[in-house]
Amino acid sequence: MKGGALLAVVVAVVLLRDAAATPPHKPVDVQFEKNYVPTWAEDHIHYLNGGWEVQLSLDKSTGTGFHTRGSYLFGHFSMQIKLVGGDSAGTVTAFYLSSQNSEHDEIDFEFMGNRTGEPYILQTNVFSGGKGDREQRIYLWFDPTKDYHSYSVLWNLYMIAFFVDDTPIRVFKNSKDLGVRYPFD
Repeated sequence: MKGGALLAVVVAVVLLRDAAATPPHKPVDVQFEKNYVPTWAEDHIHYLNGGWEVQLSLDKSTGTGFHTRGSYLFGHFSMQIKLVGGDSAGTVTAFYLSSQNSEHDEIDFEFMGNRTGEPYILQTNVFSGGKGDREQRIYLWFDPTKDYHSYSVLWNLYMIAFFVDDTPIRVFKNSKDLGVRYPFD
């Protein structure tokens, strides 16, 4: 196995709250400060409900981000996200797993900025060994600014499955036998 494990990272402008893929088990809630560390602009992270929820804010100078305290090799990762409403063109909200090695592996959910009234686009991507170019865009079937929705990644030795509200939207199979690099394989 090359490198290490992935570090779960969120860069956000949001309010947080083949195998055939099956919905993963419900994640266990963890108090924010127990599992996460602010990456930058700590003053843009507002703690709610005794630290069980956070609200991330964006202004003209910066957004904010955080990462997990630990590293992981495989698992189920989930985030409850409500996107910022209105004209958000020029901003990208992301929830991703990223390696800390020179080979750069990454598993992404990216929400593209939006002009008011346009459909919201969710982009997924898988980087392995520094190679990306595996983007897939999905037009969401709901308005992600109206309520919190669950965005999850189930990553194991066989596949990476992306879910929105427990609905599988993409499966990236481990095809190492065909010469396709797979994160940390």
